[in-house]
Amino acid sequence: MTENIILDTDAYKLTHHLQYPEHLTKIYSYAEARPGSRFHTLSWFGLQMVVHDHLLGKVTEDMIDEAQTLSQSVFGNDEFFNRPVWEKVAKIGYLPIRIKEIGEGAQVPISTPLLTLESTAPWFATTLNALESILMHVWYPTTIATNSLYIKKGLEPVFEESGSLSGLELAVNDFGLRGASSLQSAQRAGAAHLLHFRSSDNLPADKAIADIYNFKGRSVSVWATEHSVATSYGPGRGEIDYVNAQLDRAGENDIVSIVIDSYDSVNFVKNVIGSDQIKNRIEKRPGRVVLRPDSGEPQEIDEQVLNLLDDIFGSSVNKKGYKVIDHNVGIIQGDGMNRQTIIQLYHYLLNKGWSADNLVVGSGGGLLQSGFDRDTERFAIKASYGEIDGKGFSIRKHPKQDPNKNSKAGRFKVVIGDNGLLETSTLNDPRPDQLRTLYENGNYYPEDFSAVLKRAEDFEKHSNWLSGQQ
Repeated sequence: MTENIILDTDAYKLTHHLQYPEHLTKIYSYAEARPGSRFHTLSWFGLQMVVHDHLLGKVTEDMIDEAQTLSQSVFGNDEFFNRPVWEKVAKIGYLPIRIKEIGEGAQVPISTPLLTLESTAPWFATTLNALESILMHVWYPTTIATNSLYIKKGLEPVFEESGSLSGLELAVNDFGLRGASSLQSAQRAGAAHLLHFRSSDNLPADKAIADIYNFKGRSVSVWATEHSVATSYGPGRGEIDYVNAQLDRAGENDIVSIVIDSYDSVNFVKNVIGSDQIKNRIEKRPGRVVLRPDSGEPQEIDEQVLNLLDDIFGSSVNKKGYKVIDHNVGIIQGDGMNRQTIIQLYHYLLNKGWSADNLVVGSGGGLLQSGFDRDTERFAIKASYGEIDGKGFSIRKHPKQDPNKNSKAGRFKVVIGDNGLLETSTLNDPRPDQLRTLYENGNYYPEDFSAVLKRAEDFEKHSNWLSGQQ
């Protein structure tokens, strides 16, 4: 399907140019997460992807014709479509708008403006908020980045207490490509996860970071089998052949992940991994071997597998007093994992005396898809300021029946307050504005992922930003 920014909106918005006050010359809007969000802070991320994918192209006469034809079909008349304004956009070659945003990677308290959007040409004011529909899609990568941040913060105490913090950024692997609602969803959500973790099998997400954020090599993965590989060798002796083939063909120093539940995970550990042949091979190789027991209740089967591996390979007590399986052997749990179950699993094994260094997890739908929508963080874009013949006035929504939907009025800055937190302020505040220009009249000012990543890492150090986990 060919992209057409004129049609990337809700149909009813095409009628709004006929509805605003006469002589309207400017509209200014902003986005925020409203009270009632799942978390009290957001990991802001992804507007650059939305702008890159949708706002940088030029409007053409063919696009205008297509939009007019579809508008006529939808509304049953030619009166609602504002052809003259889009012909002006085509003539100047860009959208006459300014978009400012909080620097991506920042942790932002709810009810703080995340982006502002304003018209820069008087004739575009009544069309500006048609762009809300496409810009609102930033809710998705921001929500996923926030979820992954809170997973990381939930795991950090476990790694501090029982293992090595160096393993934290590799603890949660993105298995979500095939379960995402679309390839674009997988790209955007997967890139958001990579803001806080590095493990991912979602190659389109890594490519998005390379193409849009000019940063290559963010994600890492390993030699890993799946059931089509395991079952092609068959049961019984075939399972021995299956493991031997992986150890023969992977490099000695490679991490090898072996799925073990094709038939019976417990039998596989006892009689395949525990066989003299396979055990000796694993003990002699320097590379790590990780077993994936994906069937059964995760806490129960993972504890059982760790105990069996302890019987086979032995374990050592690390400096923090927790057990680590010897010979560089561990497990990966790749089924039934979401934010809550990931954190619960690590805490469960910690309470059983196992170091976090024994375990990594993989998550698909629970990481990128399940239970996430625009209302998870209560995203909204609202107009807050306008001008009629150049004279400014404030705009505000203030519903008596739901104060949580109250919107802000006027134009504003976002500044760093005395407590180190971002807060909303007025334009005459002398403190530096944390809203940066991303797009203005066809000019695009992207940031490299290295800058985004550094900002995320800097904010992660301030745990006081992270109150309100649910």
